[in-house]
Amino acid sequence: MRALCVTVDLDRDANIPIRGSIAAGSADRGNGTGPRFSSSKRGLSLLAELFDGMGIKATFFAEASALKRMDAGLLSGHEVGVHGVDHEDLTMMSADRKREVIREAACTVKAITGKWPRCFRAPYMKADRETIDMLPEFGMDIDSSFYKEVTGSFLPERMSNGVWEIPVPEGRDAAGKRITAFLWPMHESKRRPEDYIRMASVMEEGVFVIATHTWHMVESAERGMMSREEIENNISNVRKVLEGMTDAGMVPMTMTEARTAAGGP
Repeated sequence: MRALCVTVDLDRDANIPIRGSIAAGSADRGNGTGPRFSSSKRGLSLLAELFDGMGIKATFFAEASALKRMDAGLLSGHEVGVHGVDHEDLTMMSADRKREVIREAACTVKAITGKWPRCFRAPYMKADRETIDMLPEFGMDIDSSFYKEVTGSFLPERMSNGVWEIPVPEGRDAAGKRITAFLWPMHESKRRPEDYIRMASVMEEGVFVIATHTWHMVESAERGMMSREEIENNISNVRKVLEGMTDAGMVPMTMTEARTAAGGP
């Protein structure tokens, strides 16, 4: 099995932590750091069109507050998992507060999509064992909140609590510099599609997870809103990454499909 899980964090635009606030804000584009969702909404539309056109079923890890503001119809046919309520740092919360956030987020996914979520990714990719151990309480048995060095055999691992960990790969590029399978640097014009395709070629069996954000399709964290030309180039680059991997024989799957293919119930 050489599975490709295309994952997207559906959250507030250019999210940033705010001192003294549990909820995240958005990078200031002239109107303060209050949360914005317009770039995420536009980016979701672009990614859904791209994925549907390529016949790819993606897994969207949805922040509840963002999900409420999106066109849920665009997520039809895709998997939707949990990504917090307000992009909170769960490692800074008490156990009771964590449970409240996870419960509210899962219930929001169910209310909007009609399906109870099976998978989880922590905001900021920051999770502790206490958080992961809570997931089975809420019917979730897949996590993708950690990075792991990609190897020839890169299969999901079932932890003692029954949760399957499907990590985001990391490794070294041709120059020996660290690279992860988050497309963030590519959206910021710091990496090329070929870097990710080369990284994926290391895996001979297992599940390779590609990750990105909805908002990052139209907004640069560093430069602000993208021009039409930049957006078109951004879409083209994502397509090149996915085509390069599928042309190499990787089979697109949702997180749940990959878990099942790896031997999960």
